[in-house]
Amino acid sequence: MSEANRQRPRILVADDESIIAMQIGELLEAEGFELAGVAGTTWQAMDMARRLRPDLVLMDIVMPCGGPGAQGLDPLAADDRSGPVCDGPEDGIDACATIQRDLHIPVVLLSAHGEEHFLRRARRALPAAYLLKPCQNTQIRATIEVALALRAHTDPAGPFRLREAHHRIKNSFSLLHSMLRFQEIQTADPEARHSLADAGARVLALAQAHEAMGDAAPESAVDARAHVEHLARTLFAAQAPPPPQAQLDLVLDLDPLGLAPGQVVPCAIFLAEGMTNAIKHAFPGERGGTIVVRLRERDGQAELSVEDDGVGFPGEPAQLGADSFGLQCLKAAAEQLEGVADMGPAETGGARVAVRFPLSADYHSLSA
Repeated sequence: MSEANRQRPRILVADDESIIAMQIGELLEAEGFELAGVAGTTWQAMDMARRLRPDLVLMDIVMPCGGPGAQGLDPLAADDRSGPVCDGPEDGIDACATIQRDLHIPVVLLSAHGEEHFLRRARRALPAAYLLKPCQNTQIRATIEVALALRAHTDPAGPFRLREAHHRIKNSFSLLHSMLRFQEIQTADPEARHSLADAGARVLALAQAHEAMGDAAPESAVDARAHVEHLARTLFAAQAPPPPQAQLDLVLDLDPLGLAPGQVVPCAIFLAEGMTNAIKHAFPGERGGTIVVRLRERDGQAELSVEDDGVGFPGEPAQLGADSFGLQCLKAAAEQLEGVADMGPAETGGARVAVRFPLSADYHSLSA
């Protein structure tokens, strides 16, 4: 092989349509690339990517798995599904995620499918690009050139490692929350039980925050409405006393908006402290009531609030904050958001805590 050929980028084509794969291979050779090989199943694509180490994989989405369990099957026994047939990724999107994460090889997805459920899964797999068939030869070449240039300056596995880090942190916080809950159940002293419950709520908020950040693409906005809804329902289920001790209701009034990754944790802490305060103190005895969580966006700013129709604050919130660790946490979270905290009576007669903060893509946590 000549020196010129050695320097040509090597592309692995994965497509179960042999004619299409052949056409793409001819296109790549004509455009100055080297065809590293052709795979007809996702399992073959994985295997060839490991063995051949191409510079890039051009992958179709809808492909058969064709794992080692499917090789050598008797065609007459094709309907026998008593055992596993596929040991590889189910389709090209799954193969794309694995190849980029484990082999650090960029993958360009090439498919005729542009439906939302395919695009949603593709966003999670983070391909180097997503091309819809039919596309022009110049589009394929330009996409491959850009993907190869990006590979020289970035680590394709970086987003997956960040997502895995969020997942591991979330699992650690979840384990700690379970331990605190178990200790709370075993503790007889009421004050100690309350302290453990408060600590558990804060840990749970951190766990849910890392889950939300792990679900979003790195540096992209986090779905605030989904995050607040999930955390609020989880906190309410974990802390609200079961009937007939009290009849409490949770109402969510949430606008769709996006949070910068650095805003997710302080928002979670603020929500956890606000809901914990309402559940613990707003409804003494067997008094029932309603807790309302609102998320609003106005003029480039967001407002997150928790209010109730309970007994209200037992004094001026500004004075209570000096002796209340929970209220101090609310103020600290507001400062982290570069926002303003507001604590006072609600229109329903109970208590209301809110934070108003700017929505900005270039936000960076003050603790960073």
